[in-house]
Amino acid sequence: MGSGTELPVWICLVWLIAGLASGEEVLRCFECKDSETSCGSPENSIGNVRECPNSTMCSTIVMYSLVHGKEWTRTRRGCGKQVTIYQEYIGKDWIKKYRIHDLPEGCTKTERSIECNCRGSLCNSAIQGASISSSLLILLALAYGKIILPV
Repeated sequence: MGSGTELPVWICLVWLIAGLASGEEVLRCFECKDSETSCGSPENSIGNVRECPNSTMCSTIVMYSLVHGKEWTRTRRGCGKQVTIYQEYIGKDWIKKYRIHDLPEGCTKTERSIECNCRGSLCNSAIQGASISSSLLILLALAYGKIILPV
């Protein structure tokens, strides 16, 4: 029989290999559309998780409006709108091209809305910084293994 310390080492190795094999992660953001008027309200979820291969940022837009004297709030979440589509004349044809541009990180307030852009997977949740990357999990697993097994 083993000493009982083989299981934590095995778990650490599996997490390490899984993290290295995954390579660069695709950005994931919470997404909800304008038609989902209760998106992000205390009674409902903050939206579905969506992969954003053409984005480096997530966005949250909170819009305010007055309807019959009452203030209504709508929240839209999704991938940052960073893709500009343009056409270039090459040879004798117009070719559609895409350009990804950077957005300012942080929030911008206007009269009727607040627009926020953030970096990192699932950063556009109601609770900022709630996501944990697989790299951090691997480091925690290795640290946990080192504490239990001071080899």
